[in-house]
Amino acid sequence: MRVFILILISIFVANTSVATAQTQTSTIQGKITDTYGTPLLGTTILLKESNHGTVADVNGNYNIQVANNKIITLQFSYVGFKTVNRTVDLQNGEIKTINIQLEEDAAALDEVSIKSKSEIRIKREEAYAINVINAKELYNSGTDINKVLDRTSGVRVRQNGGLGSDFTFSLNGFSGRQVKFFLDGIPIDNFGSSLTLNNYPVNLAKRIEIYKGVLPISLGSDALGGAVNIVTRDDANYLDASYGFGAFNTHRASVNLAYTNPKNGFTAKLISFYNYSDNNYKVKVRPIDLQTNQRLPEQEVERFHDDYESATAQVEIGVRDKPYADKLLLGFIASGNDKQIQTGVTMNQVFGARTSNSRALIPTLKYSKENLFANGLDVKFYGVYNNMRNRFIDTTRVRYNWLGENIPSTQAEFSRTQLENKDKELLTTTNVSYAIDENYGLSINYLFTNFKRTSSDVENPNSPTLQFPQSLTKNILGLAYQAKLERFTGTAFAKAYFLNAETFVSDFNASGETQFEKTNSNTDNYGFGAAASYFILPKLQAKTSYEHTYRLPQPTELLGDGLFTTRNSNLKPETSDNLNIGVKYEFNVVEVNTISVEANYLLRKSKDFIRLDQSVSQPVARQFVNLGDVVTNGFEIDVQYKYKSNLRAGLNLTYQSIIDKQEFLSSSNLGGTTQSPNFNYGFKVPNIPYLYGNANVDYTFKKSENSKSQFNIGYSLNYVEEYFFTPNQIGANNQDNIPMQLSHNLRAGYSLADGKFNISLALDNITNEDLFDNYLLQKPGRSFFLNLRYYIDKPF
Repeated sequence: MRVFILILISIFVANTSVATAQTQTSTIQGKITDTYGTPLLGTTILLKESNHGTVADVNGNYNIQVANNKIITLQFSYVGFKTVNRTVDLQNGEIKTINIQLEEDAAALDEVSIKSKSEIRIKREEAYAINVINAKELYNSGTDINKVLDRTSGVRVRQNGGLGSDFTFSLNGFSGRQVKFFLDGIPIDNFGSSLTLNNYPVNLAKRIEIYKGVLPISLGSDALGGAVNIVTRDDANYLDASYGFGAFNTHRASVNLAYTNPKNGFTAKLISFYNYSDNNYKVKVRPIDLQTNQRLPEQEVERFHDDYESATAQVEIGVRDKPYADKLLLGFIASGNDKQIQTGVTMNQVFGARTSNSRALIPTLKYSKENLFANGLDVKFYGVYNNMRNRFIDTTRVRYNWLGENIPSTQAEFSRTQLENKDKELLTTTNVSYAIDENYGLSINYLFTNFKRTSSDVENPNSPTLQFPQSLTKNILGLAYQAKLERFTGTAFAKAYFLNAETFVSDFNASGETQFEKTNSNTDNYGFGAAASYFILPKLQAKTSYEHTYRLPQPTELLGDGLFTTRNSNLKPETSDNLNIGVKYEFNVVEVNTISVEANYLLRKSKDFIRLDQSVSQPVARQFVNLGDVVTNGFEIDVQYKYKSNLRAGLNLTYQSIIDKQEFLSSSNLGGTTQSPNFNYGFKVPNIPYLYGNANVDYTFKKSENSKSQFNIGYSLNYVEEYFFTPNQIGANNQDNIPMQLSHNLRAGYSLADGKFNISLALDNITNEDLFDNYLLQKPGRSFFLNLRYYIDKPF
């Protein structure tokens, strides 16, 4: 409708121009764009002396005629941009070209909105399907990055319990390790259990980039269907400290600071955070009578063995803005956690003494330089060495039930162990890009990882399983060609994936004894793809991407974790053909109202799909397996509304149909390979939600338009439709379902002293609904979290 009205205005103005053409013989013409070169359709051009004017067309072009031998003033205006006045001295019969660039209006938008919009607009010019979250708007919430992502379209974070519990991240039909996570472009898949997204506070991020499909070649990983890149804050000098306290004796604290000397370029940065919770929320269960082994009636009990504690400190020291380096940083990460284990994979199994802990020491090196040796030649290098120790302890000779009662057992709660895995991983990623000219460029990325694990167990030091080597080496090489024209952006790429893995397999020999055998596998695969975007109108963008891609197994998938997940030495790389088609349109209604609508369709055809398989009859052991063929069709829509810088509202909904297309299942061991019918053929892959969404609305009260002292209140709703965690087509009245869930949440925050002091209160699941995730594991009920934050931008 807006475009239709503008066309009518253009026709009217054009007719007016024709009517007066007999007295106008001089012409002013040109093009109007924003600072990124995007044409601004509908820009008003007004001749101030006569109030005669015109509007720019879809390409930003305009044409206006005026009287001869006259000095005139033209006014160029567009909603949300600074108005520009230009005085022109016209000679008789002259045709003059005047091109105008309009800048966003800082007086019309608050600082946060301008920054966020600029970053999103820069990303829009890329060809990738991407969401960008401006983390600065969430600094006062005291929340973690997982909760922020869970409110985003296409994303579903399935968490097994409270703070510190394991979680599964789903993005547009892919989940778990199929989605990659990066910290400033560095893969963090194997940084250890204390360095996961449910531990990272949102305060450490500048923005969060969510790629839904094709990744930039600079990330250089083997993601199958998307990635999350956390871009940390690059403020030169700041101090940001927060402490929060909440339900279930939850404590979260963080201190982040940076210092840069403007004279010599010396820079130092600290990121640190601490998390603790008893996680003693109430759950509904049917306890087992330890004397009779019969289940008692359902009742509500309190979790009694689920304490979690983690801490992380990251220090970086180096220089910036030097002739030899834009950034050269040496860093060190120290992190660890201690975790009590309350349940197995399902809530049928309960523990009262089983524990785990991990420690990680990670040195890092970051280097970046633009225009190295030649203009347009940019180089980035990241190197990390992960040194991790994970221990799993199960030595208590008792058996517990959900009432906290216990009786003696023969060995341990599940299997007597003090298993210790020492994991070492060297990871380097190098990206070199060259701008051929202002429109075309080339990029090369090389990722190398070498993972080695040694295991020991004082309870069973001579176990044959501890004597075999366990290692993974990956080499991933990518090459991309980019084109950026006036309204079109595109990239084409090719990738090579090389994997070498060493582990072992076990089986029974003819005498019935367990037999172990060392295995070594080598694979090489090649992928390719392309992505493109086109601005149909200045704020109407279409995107599409296709890739034939591979993902190599991760250490936990291939080697297990020693706790719940067993090894699968026969696991193969998974491959997928992915197609994304999307469109986004943003428009203004009565100037101060902004509405944006984004819709995306996705098609995934995956082979050797890696999925975590769980046997209900064995609630502890699980294993990653390959599913031969899986087809995913999905659709998502996201609608956002904004009134000035005060009112924001949003709604998103995701639907995904993930169908198992493997007709027969095969299994291999030392005795050979066998095949059997796949009873899930043609049905949905279980334990993956297929319909979910979010809604939110919040309002900010300000003393003045540019004031940092403000009060904010908001409401959010999380919705997940019912889904089955076992094949729902097998058997009558399958009860293995996770019911439809609605979670209502409230937020309120107050900032004073121009944002230096901040306080916020979060109320989650205010109606105390029963919420569940993987295999019906119950999540916390009603809870609160109070957060205090102190921020100063120039403490030094």
